[in-house]
Amino acid sequence: MATLEEDAGDVPFPTKSSPQIYYKPILNRHKSPECRILLLDDSLLNIQLAKSVGIDGIHINRGDRTLEEGLAEALGHIPAGYTFSEVDYLTSKNRVDVNSINPHVWGDLSKRLASRLLGSPDGTVLRVAELGSGLLVILELVVNGGGEGDRSKQSLLRLVAGLARGLKKLEYTAYESNLNLRPRCRQKLLDMGFRQDASDDGTYKRTISFEQEELEINVNLRAKDFQTDESPPTNLDLIIGCSFADLFDPDQLAMSLQRLSRGGDPLVYLPITFSGATQYQDELPRQGLIPSDSYGFQVYSESLRHHGHNLDPRLIVRALSAVGGSLVSTGSSDWTIEPTNEYLWETMLYFFGMSGARDLVNDAWDAAGWMKRSFHSPRTIHVSNEDLLLCMGRGVSRCAENRDYSVPNLGGASVLAQEIQFISPYNVTTVTKETEMSENQVLIESVCSLVSSGTELKIFKGSFDEASLDVNIKGMADETMAYPLSYGYSLVGRVIACGPSVSDSNDLIGRLVFTFSPHATRVIADRDAIQLVPPGIRAEDAVFMPSVETALSLVHDAHVLPGESIAVYGQGIIGLLVTSILSSHSSKALLPFGSITTFDTLGDRLRVSSSLGATSALKPVHAACAGPFDVSIEVSGNPRALQAAIDNTSNNGRVIVGSWYGNSDVALKLGIDFHRSHKTIQTSQVSTIPASLTGLWNKERRFSLTWSLCKALRPSRLISRRMTLDDAQQVYELLDEGKERAICFDYRCR
Repeated sequence: MATLEEDAGDVPFPTKSSPQIYYKPILNRHKSPECRILLLDDSLLNIQLAKSVGIDGIHINRGDRTLEEGLAEALGHIPAGYTFSEVDYLTSKNRVDVNSINPHVWGDLSKRLASRLLGSPDGTVLRVAELGSGLLVILELVVNGGGEGDRSKQSLLRLVAGLARGLKKLEYTAYESNLNLRPRCRQKLLDMGFRQDASDDGTYKRTISFEQEELEINVNLRAKDFQTDESPPTNLDLIIGCSFADLFDPDQLAMSLQRLSRGGDPLVYLPITFSGATQYQDELPRQGLIPSDSYGFQVYSESLRHHGHNLDPRLIVRALSAVGGSLVSTGSSDWTIEPTNEYLWETMLYFFGMSGARDLVNDAWDAAGWMKRSFHSPRTIHVSNEDLLLCMGRGVSRCAENRDYSVPNLGGASVLAQEIQFISPYNVTTVTKETEMSENQVLIESVCSLVSSGTELKIFKGSFDEASLDVNIKGMADETMAYPLSYGYSLVGRVIACGPSVSDSNDLIGRLVFTFSPHATRVIADRDAIQLVPPGIRAEDAVFMPSVETALSLVHDAHVLPGESIAVYGQGIIGLLVTSILSSHSSKALLPFGSITTFDTLGDRLRVSSSLGATSALKPVHAACAGPFDVSIEVSGNPRALQAAIDNTSNNGRVIVGSWYGNSDVALKLGIDFHRSHKTIQTSQVSTIPASLTGLWNKERRFSLTWSLCKALRPSRLISRRMTLDDAQQVYELLDEGKERAICFDYRCR
């Protein structure tokens, strides 16, 4: 190989202006046609000269392309020629935000604001502060409304003014520290009909009319961080942070919001809070060194976490609860980004390439191949978000956790409670029930209860045989599964009274307990039929105890060995918890040799499954190419999934059936291939410990582990909606239509 000096001839120190001489050593060293040589340079002239000798170039400068971006493009980790623009990104993102914001939480927000104004001595003025206001899309939604179809939202001002007739003025403070956005914000306000205040270039005013009543709007743009503002607005009614809360450490955010509240009791509205899952609508499995889409996006999420993003909205709720806040409404606000929304779609892949791709490479995966496949097969991107509505300070409705329990022992007393009752197929209502409390029972004031999307839905639809509810659960063995029927088996509340024969009544009063009881505002249970919720476990996590125990029982029955490939068919609550337990005991280093592949027809469930650790989260159509699997766990309740589990399990493998098919006939194809396969099909049911485990396990030991998992897994993050008993019919209809992942009845919302 010739040296530079030997090639240079009469040019002792050649420069890029002499490309034939300057680049000759590297061109000689890499003559293979498979080699691609790239020049990253801040000079367009140098890039043009390099092209004359077959070297491609990427222009690096401080504005459009950083060195890090140039390297990412050279490695194939970001789209070639793509340029990130904050204004263009926010503009395209805002269109998706407006449609994604949850209309139910939006409606709850308007009702609570109106209620505050009606109960305030100064109910004519609504005071709002928005944090990280960007291009003022939330202000536009507040004033004009927006969204399409069933995601449309009326103007917040119109909704509030319709309920609180005395509203005369909106004081809106918009914090945005990015000065590059300020010109666009000013233009946005002018386009919305605002005029700039002559005495303050940061204040804009407009008067609008609602039903012949005039309402004055004052908007104050503050080009600063709200955390450093020495003169923040006072007596706020509402604090808003859209696509904002997940960028902060939850405890830091809580303290900052507490300071901004300044002793008041504002509502805190945090729409589009990222909850950790990004996924393609139709995910592809692993192909050689190209990882599955699920795993690729998991690595991206972990990269975001390492860079300070919070991916769990529940941590925000907990942090705000610690400073006096209370969650009053929540709902999903997932993004749906079509490939036709070209700039935003490419921006999502740009974010992946700048954050997650390097970690894939470090794990010996083909990140460039993953990106190439994504562009070759463009698919809709789904991003999981959650809208949170909380109340701070004095506005918190004091619930069971804050009561002073000093209730005497009772015996023979009658107790009235509201309870759900299934009347007939697809017909559920609430009834008032009077029950007498005996001397060895306790009275529990309900905090929350979880609705089962399996058993309870079958009761709702009438898909069951008449039999005992559960011969192994105290209080259910004597109850018959027949209409009319009160049902439910996951309720958490606080003991507020005890019968005279309850020996530990002094210790029980005020304690958080779990009981296998129907959904009701109050329940009476035998003392030995309740379980004390261990310290450190919140009520919302404790209601998942039976579901977590069921998932644990399935994992026990599967006897999964290290390195085995596992498929979980069905990602309802039980399936998601199975996935979570399996992934929590998996090593990242084992993933190339063992895997957790999940299947479901609903994209929302697959996104959550991916965030919980599934190696691949796929639609059922991909089962054949993703398998075969050593172990298949079927919890879908769908006979086609059971057939797929049997077909795509390896010879000598195991199929664990956790579904209850009720009174439905299930037809399976068990032909010659199955006959020769030596596959094992085993049912799994949580009520008893299987004989193979009784030498080491009993119910008490499994309950103990179940409670530990409730604390570790924090299953309350699976709750997609909280509702009241009055909404019972709607609750079961939503679950039957697959529109909600998990619903709990919250008795504190009455």
